[in-house]
Amino acid sequence: MQFAAEYLIACLLMGAAIGMDVALVTALYSTKLTCRKTRTKWITGVVGSHTLLPMCGYLLSFYGIKWLPWLTPLLGVVAIGFIAVYLYHEIFADDETDPLVATISWSLIVAVSWDALWSGPAKSAQVVEWQTVFVWTSFLVVGAVVYLFTLAGLKVGKRLACRQNNTPFVWLWLQYAAIGYFGLLALMRYTFALDVPDWQIFALSAIIIRIVLVKQRPLFSTALS
Repeated sequence: MQFAAEYLIACLLMGAAIGMDVALVTALYSTKLTCRKTRTKWITGVVGSHTLLPMCGYLLSFYGIKWLPWLTPLLGVVAIGFIAVYLYHEIFADDETDPLVATISWSLIVAVSWDALWSGPAKSAQVVEWQTVFVWTSFLVVGAVVYLFTLAGLKVGKRLACRQNNTPFVWLWLQYAAIGYFGLLALMRYTFALDVPDWQIFALSAIIIRIVLVKQRPLFSTALS
């Protein structure tokens, strides 16, 4: 009974830690997830990646990083590369580009899921005395928790979007700042091994995105009006 409680609490805490970010991004993108096919793609992608990437992070920390320590800094570079390409196409894209296709892409899904990889090393210390079967099934439970957070973010985002009609630029700014946060998070933790508080990383992302959007005022004239 004691182990069952420990198991559930550990899974819930890990699921909440990586699921809250997913809920935030899902809320910000809820207005672009009205199509059932696109919504299914997003939910399947983020839940699947948030189930598999912690497994990969666990394996990397348990086996790989001990043998290939040079691999860790590359993860941050690859992560921020995904996000930089996405934001570039999103902000500087031609108006004729389908905004739904440009926004909800597999590169975006991978980009917002990189933080889940970081949870693997923490889990390797958490499950040191667990039996193997419980270690692997815990990732499935974590994925279920992330799924619930994703649905919650979708519902909250739809309600909030209805109140954002008068401030579309703020909505757009938060949307891109949240995405940029993931890239900076990976860069700070993987490449530079800096333990910077999350709120400071988000603030830096918000400042950078704000500057870029203001400089691109002609492209966002409708958003600023």
